[in-house]
Amino acid sequence: MLIDKKLIILSILLIFSINNSYCYSTDIRIGLQSLNRPVSLTVGIHKGEFYMKAGALNIKLEENDNILINRAGDSVILSHLKYGTVMVDSVVLTPLDSMACFLVRNNLIKNDKYEYYGSLIIRSDLTSLLVINEIDIDRYLMGVVQAEAGFRGGLEYFKTQALLARTYLYMNINKHSSDGFNICDNTHCQVYKGRSEEEIIKNAVSLTRGQVLVNTDSMLVFTPFHSNCGGETESPDNVWLSSMPHLVKVTDPYCSFSGNARWSRYIALDEWIEYLEDHGYHHNNNNDLAFNQYTRQKEYRIGDFTYPLTNIREDWGFKSAFFSVTLRDSTLYIEGRGYGHGVGLCQEGARVMADRGFSMNEITGFYFNNLIIIDIKDVKPVNIINSPF
Repeated sequence: MLIDKKLIILSILLIFSINNSYCYSTDIRIGLQSLNRPVSLTVGIHKGEFYMKAGALNIKLEENDNILINRAGDSVILSHLKYGTVMVDSVVLTPLDSMACFLVRNNLIKNDKYEYYGSLIIRSDLTSLLVINEIDIDRYLMGVVQAEAGFRGGLEYFKTQALLARTYLYMNINKHSSDGFNICDNTHCQVYKGRSEEEIIKNAVSLTRGQVLVNTDSMLVFTPFHSNCGGETESPDNVWLSSMPHLVKVTDPYCSFSGNARWSRYIALDEWIEYLEDHGYHHNNNNDLAFNQYTRQKEYRIGDFTYPLTNIREDWGFKSAFFSVTLRDSTLYIEGRGYGHGVGLCQEGARVMADRGFSMNEITGFYFNNLIIIDIKDVKPVNIINSPF
């Protein structure tokens, strides 16, 4: 789960709310923002049948039917091979059976298409088409777990990811309420790329149904994750400038031999010096540039000069901020550990733990401090504080 910095700071500083009507609802509305602000879409019926309502047009769509939808100001233009072309305010597709699914394709972007269960709502927005997938929560979570956690891993690993995804969902259930949906499908919220048919993921979501992570006051908490911590998770105050009692540094022996545990990169010495000088550094000696991180630190330090490691990671596109710097002739050698921000659950470590027989409770207990698992119906609701972001 890639995370916007403003969003994280907001998540840390503000208290989120739970809308109790959603706590007991089975459906949720997902804004398909990953379609990249489309103005022209093709919607195809991949399986089953759908009832389509578009203005005065009320028809049944069958497998292999396709409709073309284009934005036209405040309206949308719908075209169907059999029923012709109409201009309407919105298009709504409702499945006629539980296994019916549809495909959405952005006509202006190559290979931008995904398949979905549930209903589809399309209408014109400010500059593009607004596309919403209304779907039951379990199927949504299956799609999130597959997109965020991949296909490889044991049942307890996927149960853990389902638990984190559900916790995030309910903690942010009203994040996009002003946009007409609950949550979006890209990294601004949780990545969701449509339907999942993986049996192990389906079982993981089913076996954890309704379960979320909370603190000892029964309040939902921020539970981030990343690909690989490089052997040590990070404290959130080194990344997002605020500490949280359930997120502490953990020495992780489980991810050390996974794919993203180590990485390296060469950088021209003069480019590195120029970059540092742009941020207030005065260069004297090349040997001063060497920097070792045996344990995670907050800043790159040369004498009295310091600069946040997270900034360096973002500026240079490094896989993590957990790296050391050495000189090799006229070149700088960056040797890094891990992939991602490093806070919270390490996915590759959690996958290894599951393979070694650890349970979901043990995995979450290893990466998060003093949290408990309860049913969403037992979570203590709190008041929302509106945000300018």
